[in-house]
Amino acid sequence: MHAAVLFINIGFYHAARLRATFDALNEIGWRLTAMQLTDATLEHPWGDAESIITFPVVTLIPSRSVPKGETQLPIVPAGEIECHLAKLKPDVVFLPGWSFALSVTALHWCRRNKVPVVVMSESKRDDAKRTWWKESLKSLLYVRKFSAALVGGNVHADYAASLGVPRENIFTGYDAVDNDHFIHAADIARSDVPTVRKRYPSIPERPYFLAVLRLIPRKNVERLLKAYELYRSTASGMPWDLVICGQGDQKAQLEDAVRLGGLDEFVHFPGFISYHDVGFWYGLAGAFVHPALNEQWGLVVNEACAAGLPILCSKTVGARYDLVRENVNGFLFDPEVTEGMVHSLLRMHETPPDIRKRMGDESRLAVRLRSPKVFATGFIAAVRVATGKN
Repeated sequence: MHAAVLFINIGFYHAARLRATFDALNEIGWRLTAMQLTDATLEHPWGDAESIITFPVVTLIPSRSVPKGETQLPIVPAGEIECHLAKLKPDVVFLPGWSFALSVTALHWCRRNKVPVVVMSESKRDDAKRTWWKESLKSLLYVRKFSAALVGGNVHADYAASLGVPRENIFTGYDAVDNDHFIHAADIARSDVPTVRKRYPSIPERPYFLAVLRLIPRKNVERLLKAYELYRSTASGMPWDLVICGQGDQKAQLEDAVRLGGLDEFVHFPGFISYHDVGFWYGLAGAFVHPALNEQWGLVVNEACAAGLPILCSKTVGARYDLVRENVNGFLFDPEVTEGMVHSLLRMHETPPDIRKRMGDESRLAVRLRSPKVFATGFIAAVRVATGKN
């Protein structure tokens, strides 16, 4: 059995999942080949994951051919994608969603060559406004042509089933990160605080809420800042700081808002923190907050859970269904209601340290079910269903 899996770009998240899958397939005598549109990271500057790639990879457009600073997906002729697939001769193909040009082209090739296809999806019904006729076209033209699906969680499985993938052919576990990477970094940070603070002097000395996201409107950082200002004016004792890691088009606007609000000393914008370093920032945080207006999954929630943090999370974030339990390892809020966000910040601030520690332990327990090995298990199950080879 030869399985091919296509991604736009193989970053650290994808590499961790594919490493686990490559190892699992080897154990049963199957092969895996990954194909990526480009090895340029584009709008996701997570860094070069080549050091942890242990599986065969075909790159259609190498980064040296992509202009520096380019954030748009490069265009690959359909014939070139089809040519690579023909050379690989896969028995089954996994595609990232149903709307990318790469996925559509590969789906058509697979249909013509009678190769079963599995969709990898983290879409859920409330990601966007849905209209019945668009959903019907999506189902008819694309989704019903997949033999199986590998999705994030049950809410994503329900949506895939509503579009025509048989429910028994849908498997969960798609959204996984290398939990051990974040566990290790966070534990080092907590066990050797002076060394870590010396290495990262911009980490605040005071307790802090941590957000890791792109600074774009959909991530709802502007409302988070309003909620944080109200939290500071209400909290008893010493309020926590707020650290917002990331880059994006709104950065200057958000920094201006912080200055105008007189919060410069308490709100920190350290910029983009690399995959190798961000685990230490998680480790010294008091709690993690993810305020997004809409988010199909939100892998930063996985990271924060693996790091052992309590989670404050928007109810529209896909990961919260599987990783955040109200009053157990975090608190949920409506991302469009500032008062609810303030309430969550205050509740976490007022939670005793031993209870916060217990909540962080619960986060780690929850994310165990979203490991790269779980992705591999779902991958193999989807192959068996799609190909009929048990």
